[in-house]
Amino acid sequence: MRTRTTTALTAAALLATLTACDGDQEAKNVDTPKPPAYTVANKDDDGKRGSVDLVVPDATVDTAKAAIQDYAKSIDGPENYSITVVRSDADKTYVCMGEWAKDQKASDIYTGGRIKGDTWPAILMNCPDPKG
Repeated sequence: MRTRTTTALTAAALLATLTACDGDQEAKNVDTPKPPAYTVANKDDDGKRGSVDLVVPDATVDTAKAAIQDYAKSIDGPENYSITVVRSDADKTYVCMGEWAKDQKASDIYTGGRIKGDTWPAILMNCPDPKG
C-alpha cells in the first residue's frame, strides 16, 4: 500500500512540474515582441550563402532580434545567412546580428559548428548595441 501511495504522489508531483514548465514556456512566447517595420538593404545571396542589412531606425535589442527572426522566416535556398540590424543604411555599427544556418551540416561547413540548435534552422544572435 505504501509503495502505491508513494508512486501516486511521485507521479502527481511530476505531472505538476511538467504542467508548470509548459506554463512558463507559454509566458515566454507571449513576451516576444512583434517584429518592427524594416527596410531590406545591401542584400547579397549566391545560392549557398547570403547576407542582408535590415534598417530599423529606432531599433532596440529586442526589436532587432524580432526583425531578424521575422526575416529568417523568408530565407529559402541558402544554407547560411548573416542578418544584421542597423539604425540607418549609412550606419557602420550594428544593433544586432543573427547568423542563420539551415541545419547542422550547414553550421559545420560555414561556421565551424558555432551555430547550435535543438531545432533547425537555427540562429546565433550577437547583440552588442554599442549606441544603445
